[in-house]
Amino acid sequence: MFKSSCETAASSKGVKIINDEVNKVMKDFTYDSIINIEKDVEGNISLIKADTVKINEITSRIISNIQKEFDKIPRITVFINMGTVSGISALNNVKPKFEIELESAGTLDSDVKTEFKSVGINQTQHKIYLDLKGKIGILTPISTFSKNINMRVLLMEAVIVGDVPDTYYNLEGMTEQSETFNFIE
Repeated sequence: MFKSSCETAASSKGVKIINDEVNKVMKDFTYDSIINIEKDVEGNISLIKADTVKINEITSRIISNIQKEFDKIPRITVFINMGTVSGISALNNVKPKFEIELESAGTLDSDVKTEFKSVGINQTQHKIYLDLKGKIGILTPISTFSKNINMRVLLMEAVIVGDVPDTYYNLEGMTEQSETFNFIE
């Protein structure tokens, strides 16, 4: 129970730091500032090109800010009540509660992911994610351990609209034994 309570407190603090720092950095960027959509002479989308330098800048700023905030965490206070220590739920509100100081140190790895997903007959949803893998070190008077934090943070998304096709077949989920499938053939 002690270890679980410490891990929960450290993880909660780490997730809050990550979300706060991603939001701070991303308010300076828009989809159009990092993704260039080129069109042909007829106005059809011919190319979607990412500004890799800006994406790397975003990632570096986020990681740097998160790491600085991890380094600032002097202590996290965890309260463990008698019910938690004893395993008897009737004692959950019984005092005293123990205050345990944790010292946190974090490391962080990142990976940018992109996803295109059809969301209609003429629409494609484009999402850019940052996968983060971090570790919070937990130092207590009793023991030292760590908690992994794995998060996927959505950086940007847009719906790209194309032309409506003259004909549309949605064959998803159909088998060759289906009467409709045989009719189309």
